[in-house]
Amino acid sequence: MEHGGIGMILWGGAEAALAILLVLALLRAASVAYAALAPADAEAVPLLHVLALCAGIASGVTLLLAVPHGESFRLSSIFVVQGPWSLDLPGFLLQHGLPGTATLQNARDLLRQGGLGALPGGLALLLLATGPLAALRWWRGWARLRALGAFLLLAASTALVLHYAIHLLAWMLALLNFWLFALVLFVFQRWRHAPRGGGH
Repeated sequence: MEHGGIGMILWGGAEAALAILLVLALLRAASVAYAALAPADAEAVPLLHVLALCAGIASGVTLLLAVPHGESFRLSSIFVVQGPWSLDLPGFLLQHGLPGTATLQNARDLLRQGGLGALPGGLALLLLATGPLAALRWWRGWARLRALGAFLLLAASTALVLHYAIHLLAWMLALLNFWLFALVLFVFQRWRHAPRGGGH
């Protein structure tokens, strides 16, 4: 049992590491693709990059507010045995790697209902409209299309990474479970018994 428990811990750690590598790879790929697609003088107009990032963050927040499994982000759900986050890596990627149809429909409904819940979505739509208009104004010809594509690419990848990262954090907390508390306790005990510097 002991060897099995250690093996499960090591396997879970390997899955978590792979999940982190996946999001880092996505970030790298998005950065390289943006640099290749954006016009050569895009660095001289950093507002396009800023608008895309802000649009992506607002879109990501909108998606997170619209997930149908919002209750699973409660600590009582994360740390429960055999809870909603009791998934292996393929199961996690299949269920939470990308926003589902229900999430997209809920986001649309939030926008229609108005109120505070619609603020991130409304901001996302405003920024998603402002970025292309800026691209059309600041560039001409083929460079205009490249700027538009780069903006949409960066905005979409930012939203997807944010959605993935928050789900990854909840999944990893559930994966660590007892070991997370053990680590916190260990750090607290080290701090508690650490020698205090003499101030007198």
